[in-house]
Amino acid sequence: MLLTTGLTPDAELDYASSAFPGGTLLASVYDRVYMQLSDRGGASNMVGDRWADLCAEALAGERLAEGDLWRGEGGAIADSSVRLDDIPEIARTASRHKLQNPDFLMLGDLADRQVLWAADAKFSVDTARSKQVSGDVVRALLDLGDTVRRLVPGLDPDLAIHDGVFLCPDYALSHRLLRDRRGPRRATVKHHEVRLIEVTSNQFLHPLGQAGLQSFLAGLDSLPINPDRSLMLGLYYFRLARAALGCWQDQTAPLLAHHDPFTIDEAAIENEARALATMKTSAWGLVQRWNDVAEVVRRQRTAVDQVTSLPINGKQLRDQIVLASAAAGVTPPSGTRVRRAIGAWYRSRIREQFGPVHPPARNFGGLLEEMGQYSRSLQPEIGQVTKRVINEMVAEAAPLGQEPLASP
Repeated sequence: MLLTTGLTPDAELDYASSAFPGGTLLASVYDRVYMQLSDRGGASNMVGDRWADLCAEALAGERLAEGDLWRGEGGAIADSSVRLDDIPEIARTASRHKLQNPDFLMLGDLADRQVLWAADAKFSVDTARSKQVSGDVVRALLDLGDTVRRLVPGLDPDLAIHDGVFLCPDYALSHRLLRDRRGPRRATVKHHEVRLIEVTSNQFLHPLGQAGLQSFLAGLDSLPINPDRSLMLGLYYFRLARAALGCWQDQTAPLLAHHDPFTIDEAAIENEARALATMKTSAWGLVQRWNDVAEVVRRQRTAVDQVTSLPINGKQLRDQIVLASAAAGVTPPSGTRVRRAIGAWYRSRIREQFGPVHPPARNFGGLLEEMGQYSRSLQPEIGQVTKRVINEMVAEAAPLGQEPLASP
C-alpha cells in the first residue's frame, strides 16, 4: 500500500472534522444521505466501472514478476485472462439464467494440469461474497455453451476449476475492512481470497472528470490531507462533485421530460457551486444546501408526472392482451412493453402541447390544471391507440409453444 498523506492509514480513516457527514472520513463512506446524493450523479457505477478498467489494465500489463495478481487459490499461476464484462451477451445470458457474472476468467496451470478460476473486480471489499467467484459459478457459465467457451478455446477435457479471487484496491479502507471483522460493514471474505492492486488517487480519478469542481470543494474544507495524494479523500470529493451534478441535473432538467438528451456542463455546475458558497460552508454543507434547492424542482416534476400519468387500468390491459393473443394463437407480448409503447404516445402528445417546461415554471398551479385538462381530453383516443399497439405486437409475437427471441 502506498502511503502518500503523511498519516498512517488508520489515522487517515479516523481523521475527524465537522466538515464530514458522520464526523470522520471513514463515517462519511457509510453515511446514507451522502451516498444517496452521490449516486444521483452516478458515482457508485462510475467507481465500479473505473476499477474494472484498472484491473483489466493490470492483468494486461507487463508481468515483471509472478505476483499475487496472477495467483489463484491453491497456488495455480495464470498465463492468460479473459474479461467477461466486455461482452454484453454474457451478462444478458447469465442474468437470464440467474447466474453470477464475474468480471474475469483466469486460465493457468498447476502440477501440469490446466486450471480455470474467476476473478471479480471489487472496489469495496465489504461487498465481496465468496459464492460470487466460486468454482460452481464458473462451471455454470461453461454449461451455457459457446457463449463463454469461445472466449477460452482449447480447454482440456480434464480441466480443473477452482474457487476464484477478488481484485481490490490496495488502500487504507481495504486493509481496515480485512483486518477488523466487526460491525455491520465488514469483509466476509478472507484475506487469501483477495488480490490487492496498487492505485493512486490521481490515477483513479483523473479520467472521471470534474477536477475543477473537486478542487473547489476541497478548498472549502482546507483539510490537512491532500486529496490528490489520498485515494480515500479524493473519492470523498469525487462523490460530492457527482452529488452536485445530480442536484444540478434535477434543478435544470425539463419538468415534462421525454427522451431529452443529458449533457453535462461542468462550467455551469462549478459556477452554480460558487454561487451557493457565498455563505461560509463546508463542501458537504454546500451540497446539502444545493439539494434543498433541487428538491423544490423535484417535487414539481413529481407533480407533473402524476398529472400526466397514463390512465390505464393494469388488469384491464392484461385482459386485452391475453384475449387478442389467444385469438391469434400467439404468446402474449409483455404487458410492460405494451404499456411503455402506449405511454410513449401519450407523453409525446402532452409534450407537443406544452413543450419541455423548463424550471422554474411560472404559475405552476395553473400549469398543472391545464395539463390535467389536456390529459383528460386524450382519453377517447387512448382506447384506439391501445388496440393498435396490442395488434401490432401480437402480429410480431411468436406462435404458442415456440420460444420467443430474446430482446437485445
